[in-house]
Parts: sequence; structure tokens; C-alpha cells
Amino acid sequence: MKRSQVLIILFVFLIILLLNFNEFISSRYNTIAYLVINGISIITAFIILLGNKKIESKIAWAIFVLFVPVVGVLFYIILGIEYNRFKKFDPKAEVDQVLDQVLQKEIEDSNHFKENLKDRNLLIQYIENMGSSPLYLNCKTEILNNGPAKFQRLKEELKKAEYFIHLEYFIIKEGTLLDEITEILKEKAMEGVKIKLLYDDFGCVDLSKQYLSSLHKVGIQTSCFNKIDFRLFRPSVNYRNHRKIVVIDNKVAFTGGINIGDEYIHSDPYYGFWRDTHMVIYGTAVRELNSIFIRDWYHTTNELLLDPMYTEYHPVKNKSGAVQVLSDGPDNGIELIKDSFFKMIMLAKKRIWLATPYLIPNSELIVALQVAAQSGVDVKILVPGKHDKGKKMIYRATQAYFSELLEAGVHIYTYSNLFMHSKILIIDDDIASVGTVNFDYRSFGLHFEDTVILYKTSSIHTLIQNFKEDLLVSKPIIFEEWKKRKQFQKMEESLVRIFSPLL
Repeated sequence: MKRSQVLIILFVFLIILLLNFNEFISSRYNTIAYLVINGISIITAFIILLGNKKIESKIAWAIFVLFVPVVGVLFYIILGIEYNRFKKFDPKAEVDQVLDQVLQKEIEDSNHFKENLKDRNLLIQYIENMGSSPLYLNCKTEILNNGPAKFQRLKEELKKAEYFIHLEYFIIKEGTLLDEITEILKEKAMEGVKIKLLYDDFGCVDLSKQYLSSLHKVGIQTSCFNKIDFRLFRPSVNYRNHRKIVVIDNKVAFTGGINIGDEYIHSDPYYGFWRDTHMVIYGTAVRELNSIFIRDWYHTTNELLLDPMYTEYHPVKNKSGAVQVLSDGPDNGIELIKDSFFKMIMLAKKRIWLATPYLIPNSELIVALQVAAQSGVDVKILVPGKHDKGKKMIYRATQAYFSELLEAGVHIYTYSNLFMHSKILIIDDDIASVGTVNFDYRSFGLHFEDTVILYKTSSIHTLIQNFKEDLLVSKPIIFEEWKKRKQFQKMEESLVRIFSPLL
């Protein structure tokens, strides 16, 4: 019997044991058993509090293991302990050493552009220093609103592929949309285009072996990122690849909030209309997104993709703006994207407009938003008007942060009684972020993510206009009315808030 099966049986047995404690253990041993169980919980709580987790996570885990003995400890062993799962993501790995040398050879001189950005240059320098993410000129970006626009453009660009197609997705669901994309991919594979698909094991849990086999038959390579492994002391559930990246011939790339599934083209009865934001990039920054794929592919397959076609770049004539591509994950020593967002918020003078499906920020980001609003900056946050399927608890966690933000002058809106999945941060009129990152603990600390920072591009004006249009069909949360919500909901929010770092 596999260790994963043993662990599941053990877990079920422990729950039955807790529910029927007196029947399994003689009454004279009850006291000793309870002392042992609670002693283990207390020791585990102390270990957690003395560890190197963020303070919010420490408190949440400590309370959980103390109030739910045995089960809480077991969950901590599986999900809470950081086992250095990503030694293979060591920054000294061969892929990073070689790839960094290749990518640094032809990065354009952007000093003049930086000087014109004045204090915005501080953000650029921080990202360059901490994330080794250069500023790219000679790029063109375009915002794609919602799934139909993204997939229409994606299919058009896939048909133009001549050399390679790289796809990396958190969720891929079989259905009408996937069938259409797969047909194009198979045709291109038959033409000799090299195609690689990297998918996340958790997000693609329902992806059938038959589908993958059909890809392999035409020469399309696939690989599963971080396979879920329940063997003792080797948990892998937490660390997911949440990226959505497509790169074609290093000339065009896509990234943003939209996975592959019929719900993203408004075909799921629960969601109906699905609001989301994606973007397409042409030019030099495309190579940076491909470098993310190359690293992820290497860490999954040990295959190093250094053919010149994978590392060359194709500038487009556009001097009006610039972009930086950020990648982040649990292999980093810092939470780069979260810290970059913090820096962006602190630079704001006019507006901070944020769209996110999950609003579960840490204390630093809460204070940053509060101080900005109290300083006269227009802070607006757009969240869904209905919860994601099966995630009502996370929606309650989002609502748990409303009161303190509203009280500080932050404006919060819920989107049109529908689900909204966009991940956008707009600062004033000249900086914005579009990517895969939710505004929550999991995206900032546990997931592999990417986002694109835009500087003085026309896409920022598009994002501002789209945000205004979204507000027209959204409902503002009025603080005085919000305070009158039902007492039971307040209790739910308070309880969920405690454990929000674990969600």
C-alpha cells in the first residue's frame, strides 16, 4: 500500500477517534490521552510561534492546532511546514546561471527613459535589484477584456506560429474552448512547430490522460508542474503554479487572469458572465515571459531550452512606454510582487484602483491603503459581487477586511452581482499592473505568479477607462449601511479573518 493511502486512512481514523474518543479508550486512560494530545498541540504551537513564518500565519496556525488537536497538527504537517520543497529552484541552478548570461547580452539602454520617470524610477530600481527584472522599451501592449477577446486573439496568433509555442496554465478544462485550441495546436505540430504545454497538477486535476495522450501522438510535449505528493514529509499541495502564459516565436506573449475553460467564455451556468482581464505583448519583453517558461520547464523536466530561437528577442518600434515582467514564487527569499505592490501604493499621488477576486491582504498592505486614503489619494477596490464556486468562506474572508478599509476612506465596490476575476492595480495615470496575482496571502507567498508592470503606456489609459465602466455596473459599499449587516455575518467574518492566512 502506498504511503499516500496510508496517510489518508490515518487521517480518517483520527477524525473517527476524536468523534468517538470515549468508546476507543478506557475511561481511566482518558486523562492521560487528553494530556498527551494537548501536550503535542501545545508543543506544535510553540514551534510555530518560534518559526520564521509571517506573524499572521503564526497566529492562525497556532490557534488551529490548539483548538483542533490532532487534526490541526496533521494539517500543519501536510500544509504548514515549509520543507524547502524547492531546493531544485535554487537560484544557483544551471538554468539560472546560463539563462541570465544569455538574457543580459542585449538589454537596451533605458537610462534616459528612467530619468524622465522621476520618483517612479525608485520602483524600477527596486524591481531590477530584487527581481533581476530589467525595464524593456520597444514593446507594444494591448488589454484584452474578457475571455472571448483573449481567445479570439490567441487563436489568431497561434495560427501564425512558425517555430515554437509555449503554454503554461494553472487551469485547463476540457470542453468546447479547449477543443478549438487543441485543433490549432495539433495542426501547427503537424507543420513542425515545436509545442510545449506546462500545466499545474492541482489546477488540472480533471485533465484526462486520454487528452494528454492525444497531444503526445502529434509530437506536443507536456509536463505536470509539482505533482501532488502526499507521502509523509513531502507535501506539495500548497505550492501551485498559478501562471497563465503563452509565448509564440518570442514575438508575442499573453498573460493575465484567464485560464482555459468554458467558464471564461461565459458558458458556465453558475457564473454566467465572467469578468476578467488579460493582455497581449509584442516586442522585447516577450522574451522575459519566455524565460519564466524556460525556468519552469527546466525545473519540471530538467530540459534546458537554450536554442537561439528561445532566447532571441524581437523589438517593435514604440518609444512611448516601457514594461517590467515580474515572476515570483515560494522559491524566492522575499515576496517580490507583494513588496512591489506596496512600493507602488506608496508612490501614489492621485489614485490607487485595485481589482481583485480575493481581497485578503496582510497588515502592511492594509496600512498602506489606509494611509493613502487618509492622505487624499482616491483608493477604490473592486471585488466580485458573488463568490467563486465553492469558495464562500474565502468571500467571507474578503468581506472581513471591508470595515477597517471603509472607515479609513477606501471606496469598495462589488461587481454587478457577478463574479469578477481581474487582477489589476492602477497607480495615478502612469503605472499599472496586469497579471495572475490575487491580492491575498496565497498568491503573494505560496503560488508561482507573474505580473507585468506598465509605465506610461496607452494600455494604462485603457485600464482606467475599463475600470470606470466596471464601476458603472457595480454597487458601492456604504460604511454606515455595512455596519448594519447581520450579527451572524459579523461573527462569520471575525472567525474566518483569524484563519485568512491559511486560506
